[in-house]
Amino acid sequence: MVPESNSSVIPQADHLTVFFASQTGNAESISRNIHEQAQERGFKSGHYVLNDHAKVDWEKEECLVFVVSTTGDGDPPDNSTKFWRHLRKLKGTGLTKAKYAILGLGDTNYDNFCQTAKRLDTKLQELGASPFYPRGLADDATGLEETVDPWIKNLWPALAHQVISAPTIHDLPQPHLTAEETKIVKEIIEHEHQKTALSPTLKSSAATNAIVKGSNAQPPSAPPVGSLTRSMDALSVTPPTAPPAPATGNTIRIDFSSMANHSNLTALPRVPNANLKITQLETTSTAGSSRRIVPSFIQSPTPLFSAKINSVQCLTPDDALKRTLLVEFGFDDDVEYAPGDSFGIWAPNDESLVRGVLATLGVKDEDLNKLVKLEGEGIPSHLQTVHSASLLDIFRYAVDLTTSTKKANIRLFADHATDLAEKQKLMFMSSKQGTELFNDLRAQSPTLLDILHTFSSVKIPVVRVIETLPPLQPRYYSITSSPMAKNGHHRWSCAFNVVQFELPVGVKRRGVCTPWLDDLSGKVSYGKPVTTGLSNIRVPMFIKPNETKFNLPVDTTKPVIMIGPGTGVAPFMGFLEHRAEQRKIKKRLVNIGSGSRQHLDDLFGEMWLFFGCRHRDRDWLFRQQMEEYQSDGVLTQLHLAVSREEDVPNSGKYVQDLIRRESKKVWDLLHEKGALIYVCGDAKGMARSVHDELVAVLVEHGGYEKMAAIMELNKWAQDKRYLRDLWA
Repeated sequence: MVPESNSSVIPQADHLTVFFASQTGNAESISRNIHEQAQERGFKSGHYVLNDHAKVDWEKEECLVFVVSTTGDGDPPDNSTKFWRHLRKLKGTGLTKAKYAILGLGDTNYDNFCQTAKRLDTKLQELGASPFYPRGLADDATGLEETVDPWIKNLWPALAHQVISAPTIHDLPQPHLTAEETKIVKEIIEHEHQKTALSPTLKSSAATNAIVKGSNAQPPSAPPVGSLTRSMDALSVTPPTAPPAPATGNTIRIDFSSMANHSNLTALPRVPNANLKITQLETTSTAGSSRRIVPSFIQSPTPLFSAKINSVQCLTPDDALKRTLLVEFGFDDDVEYAPGDSFGIWAPNDESLVRGVLATLGVKDEDLNKLVKLEGEGIPSHLQTVHSASLLDIFRYAVDLTTSTKKANIRLFADHATDLAEKQKLMFMSSKQGTELFNDLRAQSPTLLDILHTFSSVKIPVVRVIETLPPLQPRYYSITSSPMAKNGHHRWSCAFNVVQFELPVGVKRRGVCTPWLDDLSGKVSYGKPVTTGLSNIRVPMFIKPNETKFNLPVDTTKPVIMIGPGTGVAPFMGFLEHRAEQRKIKKRLVNIGSGSRQHLDDLFGEMWLFFGCRHRDRDWLFRQQMEEYQSDGVLTQLHLAVSREEDVPNSGKYVQDLIRRESKKVWDLLHEKGALIYVCGDAKGMARSVHDELVAVLVEHGGYEKMAAIMELNKWAQDKRYLRDLWA
């Protein structure tokens, strides 16, 4: 609860410090909003990414606010790993002066919901700090705003007891209207008095009476002039021979009739400050060259390198539900990796979408390749390294044009809508009363272009779009090969489903990276690997640091249980190839003859694989390889689940069904031989069901109470004996 006002309480801190740890940009955006609001309310505030922890004297800090997200299966974001290493080294109670508040962002599709926030809370208290405000945990599965907005709203009175502030207009007891909101309200009221007909979707006059309350939004300012990216590096991909025509966008279908039931709009989000400036440089990028440059403003956790495509194979026939590709990449220099590692690819936004957005924003063709510079105090971190780049490259690589939009963006678009009816609709969707319609919009996965197409009166400056869009993220893929295989350090492969689907309304959607790779490699047909016509393709990528240790055990006698339906089997194919190479080496070293396989088997732990597919003849990925590994003794047991076929011998519907069927043998492997468990795939359904079955195994065969079994699995996860690589 927020402390009651007490005039005798004198705040001790003269400033607050806001930290963030963000993987996709949400936590950074929210933390910047808190920082900017704090300054507007008269507080002295600093704003830092957690990896910049050394810029702050922690022993002197008295008021800290953290906004931290969780990635993967409970892992901290990449831009906080240095901070966590530093935190683990701290001992004693060196933070006794510090008071703090934590806002965690997570997704309940994952078991370790908001794990980073929870860990941080525990660690800070161990170091002597104490919370001054209840911890907030926001769920992206239901909408971050449901928790974030009220948490920030109630933060300010709590903060007033901790930090000295100068009096400002924000200290008034009642929310005030900004100049822009006052103008909107006046226009709406006049519109009602004049009885002017609304658009067909807004026939009720009650909808025109919407009064805006409770917003801290700032009036839009004229786009300032400013600066962008530095030099370009040599990484490249092959562009199309001619640029595609700009996309035109799809109409978002939303029924706004419910607006008639609301006369007041509350909880409107604050519009982010306009800090970004763009300055045009005197040079132009080489748009006419035969190679598209990957701009150097891209920031990756490990160095980028250029890979060619050695081969592409489509693993699924045309009648399969999903199109699955196996791609082998090759590189000139040695690359160190281990089975279970993953890598990132920096794929650009779809070129026609990029050009469609820029055209809609009013950028002329002759300005697309002119170099500009981005600058401004407090601009998002992904824009701070853009010192010399074209608008084309900024919209290709710096900002995400397809991710789900936020209410703050909808609110910003409302500020720039010139049509009153469209302004009302956008205002309504960004309010508390319009949450259902906002969710309807998000359910259609609209791109930025779709929003601009649907609300065509929105005339928003390019600079505001760049500043408020989230950063484009690399896409990560598990490595399906072993460095011990022939030329293993000069190649690796990955398998993935091409993300493309159709909405119920008939609109087609596609992902960013997988369709791009499919297009680059020529959309190969189902069948054998294709190696021709790929020589000129180069793909920018980097090895992802493996913080979870999702790798084979060093002790090769340890049994492993691998659970991965669909493309979740990808890292396990690397495990199996690696073990096959280890067996070959061991066989040569100890001079085991061809007739002594039992002796060879005794030198290695058992390998069990639980794999699932829909149809054996359509999407049993890597079937030939699995059967060969089983025949050679590399794979001890293969358990196949088939979900869309009936009466399949020795099968079940899902992988968790097979674990239940084999529960006694699974327990024996775990209890008697110390087996390791690996799970890869869908977090929402499969991973939870598998986790429940593992709990049941410990209860039924190990004699555990249910809660004790859950705690034991948690301990195994901490000990890196139960490892998961999951996605939502």
